Amino acid sequence: MDMTDWITDREEKLREFFEFADKTELISPEVAESFNVSERIAEHLRKFNIEWHIIPPAKTVHIDAEDYRKRLYPAMKLNEANRDYQKSGSYRAVMKGHERHQGQIIGVETTIKPKYLPGNRQFYGTQYGFEAKSDPFAAYLGRANFTSGTRYSHNYASLRSFVNLVTEEWRARGLMPQGYRLTVCPPVVFNLIGNVFHKEWSQTESLELGFYRDESGNAKCYAVGSNAPGDFSYIHEIETSADWALLGFRTALVPE
Repeated sequence: MDMTDWITDREEKLREFFEFADKTELISPEVAESFNVSERIAEHLRKFNIEWHIIPPAKTVHIDAEDYRKRLYPAMKLNEANRDYQKSGSYRAVMKGHERHQGQIIGVETTIKPKYLPGNRQFYGTQYGFEAKSDPFAAYLGRANFTSGTRYSHNYASLRSFVNLVTEEWRARGLMPQGYRLTVCPPVVFNLIGNVFHKEWSQTESLELGFYRDESGNAKCYAVGSNAPGDFSYIHEIETSADWALLGFRTALVPE
């Protein structure tokens, strides 16, 4: 599938999901035309299950709206007693964080997340999680001091080490798309891509980690996942110092 074909495919699915008119613009011509990934890099990224997606612009998709919440977070239960939840630092970090990605092209890892197994011995890449070699990033986990050998039982320091390790190595080998960096998949991107393109992510109960930067530049971390098959409504803020034993993660390539 060439560049024009995959962009058209993503636009059609997004328009259908949001019930937009056929000509609704979901990516500007300038962003689409400037996006260029060589076949060598594309082949490398396919080994890590990186799939390119367009994130609709804020002028077209308003995430701070009741329709958006009903469509993408139908099982979310808001605190009705707290009418000022939109003023909280956690809520603002999500809104502002996603705004930076709207109107952009982002690479999202599509590797299947596993069910939980005793001792956090589940591996990404299969639904039941037994096969260690199924995780395309397995070789990097040990080098980033993931003592479990899986994407679980990590902490903020080891996760940051993993992200920096992969980013620096891919850049050194000329395998990182120009202007991009590796990170953990952002929470709202996980929800959007899961809802529209990858419902299979909801077939396992395991939670994943995502984060944004707040107004002071500090990491705001969130556990994200599903309440049931076909649902991606779960999002809950967690502390960077909290126990992340049950939180896996998927990667993403975002513009710098």
